[in-house]
Amino acid sequence: MKKVLALLLRLGLGGLLVVAGALKLRAPVAFATEIANYQLLPALAPYVAAVLPVVELLVGGALVVAPRAWRRAAALAALALLAAFTVAVGSAFFRRINIDCGCFGTGGGPITGLTLVRNVVLMAAAAAIVAFDERDRA
Repeated sequence: MKKVLALLLRLGLGGLLVVAGALKLRAPVAFATEIANYQLLPALAPYVAAVLPVVELLVGGALVVAPRAWRRAAALAALALLAAFTVAVGSAFFRRINIDCGCFGTGGGPITGLTLVRNVVLMAAAAAIVAFDERDRA
């Protein structure tokens, strides 16, 4: 049962990251604006907008199709990405900056408490993938 749950989590989180990365690649300039709207190092926004979608595609793809030896690294990378996203979203939320999250490129919904909860749940999924993989190795 744990292997099935681990597979479902990997497919779900990996698929989500692939979709998010692909959607961000469709409009990189608009995505850079979304990043700058967070008011966290806005000068880096164009560089983050150029690199982040590719990283999401690679990490998501690795979660779905990479050999077992690479899956733990992909899950740890996903956890790190989601932690960074959660910090950025939390920062905007608690500073009351009224912006769209940019989670799936442009046209996403505004940042709310549910955005934070969603990110924490996704972090828990990534952590569970790491934990399941660790148990399989023992």
